[in-house]
Amino acid sequence: MPFPGIPSVPAAERLEDYVPLLLVLLAIAVGLALWRVRVRFARRAARRRAAGYRLMDCLKAYTAWIDWHRDEPLLHRDPESLSVPAAMAQAVQIKDEHFPELSRLMLELLHTHRQLMEYLWEENILRMTHAGHQRPYYADPRYHQLRDTQDAALDSLFLRCRELIGDANTEWRHTRSDFSFSSESGMSTPANG
Repeated sequence: MPFPGIPSVPAAERLEDYVPLLLVLLAIAVGLALWRVRVRFARRAARRRAAGYRLMDCLKAYTAWIDWHRDEPLLHRDPESLSVPAAMAQAVQIKDEHFPELSRLMLELLHTHRQLMEYLWEENILRMTHAGHQRPYYADPRYHQLRDTQDAALDSLFLRCRELIGDANTEWRHTRSDFSFSSESGMSTPANG
């Protein structure tokens, strides 16, 4: 019902006047939705990157733990209590939460850890019974073979983790942190490998 003195305008013409405004509002809504999606992905990538760096820090701490326990007697422990060190357990937890694609590599590292712990335990038993030669671990080729296998597993984990967090293009130095310690001189020199 038209108002007196105001000409009647068809509804289609009135809607055409608002089309540019509606298109601008639609473009703004789409832009905001895309921005929110981008921010969500950026936050997820940042959390994953931070988790990757935490994982690599845990693996480095694990390597230091192995180096420290190399010459520590395992007399106060039985083989059943030689569980996974805290740094390795934390690395496994981070892997489970953020990097399930690293499962195979982590399993290889856990396998090398078990082999190394068995070796250290056996050597301790031999040393306690004086049945074994008194050669230090750093001079034992079997120890170095186990450590080389373990370092290869660590290097594979580091490399794949860096690829997953987008950090693969920076220079990388291998994980080898094992040093040969001389009990006679008290000085250290880099180990072979």
